[in-house]
Amino acid sequence: MAKILTIATIALVSITALLGLLNRNTLVQTKTDLATSQGEVAATKKSLEDTSAKLADSQKSVSEWTSKNEASQAEVAKLKAEVEAKQSDLELAKTQQNTINTENEMLKGQVADLKSEGEKLNQEITTLKEEPLRDDLEQSKIKVAELETLNKQISANLESTKNRVNALEGQIAEKKRIQKANDLSGRILAVNEAWNFVVLNVGDKSGVSSNTELLVKRGNTRIGRVRITSVEPATSIADIIPESLVNGLSIQPGDYVVTEYVAN
Repeated sequence: MAKILTIATIALVSITALLGLLNRNTLVQTKTDLATSQGEVAATKKSLEDTSAKLADSQKSVSEWTSKNEASQAEVAKLKAEVEAKQSDLELAKTQQNTINTENEMLKGQVADLKSEGEKLNQEITTLKEEPLRDDLEQSKIKVAELETLNKQISANLESTKNRVNALEGQIAEKKRIQKANDLSGRILAVNEAWNFVVLNVGDKSGVSSNTELLVKRGNTRIGRVRITSVEPATSIADIIPESLVNGLSIQPGDYVVTEYVAN
């Protein structure tokens, strides 16, 4: 009897365990199905929100298009009115142009008539003045010849006058050069005894020119002469003329240089 109870107990426990296992599997499956359903609900909700947003954008686009369409219609109406006004102006301009063309043709006819009358008058004038004009032409030729002769004389006199003016200008320039040379006065800045030359504080601006000979003095004493070899705007270089030196004297920095009087 005890053995039967033990077997029955084991069987009952086994059945209970089997039922528990089955219930657990069912619960897991139920949770899985619930999670899947929640995901589908969330996806459906998001799709609905996206659809609502697209619908709002579409409504906004429709509103904007409606506004633009109304503006375009107003612009078209305005352009249509302008075109009609331009067409009216064009018709008026065509009418005026036709009137002008008609008047122009009339004027051309009048001009042609006037030209014809003018040619007739010119022919009559030529016929009336032909003989006197020939005499006037001969006299004019004589006068032209006389004027040409006079013009040649004037040209010759003008050329002679130009030559005299050039000669006078040359004489004046030479006098100025001589006057400037006579007024020249400067000092010796440096002496190079080895190479026998001096540096002066006068140059082109003072009227110094190459090959000019200057007198060297110390006070009232004559020392000798130098000859210009190189000229700058404010300075110049001159060679000492050895045979011009006074016995026992030599040129020193600070000595004066002047030009001996140049006759006109």
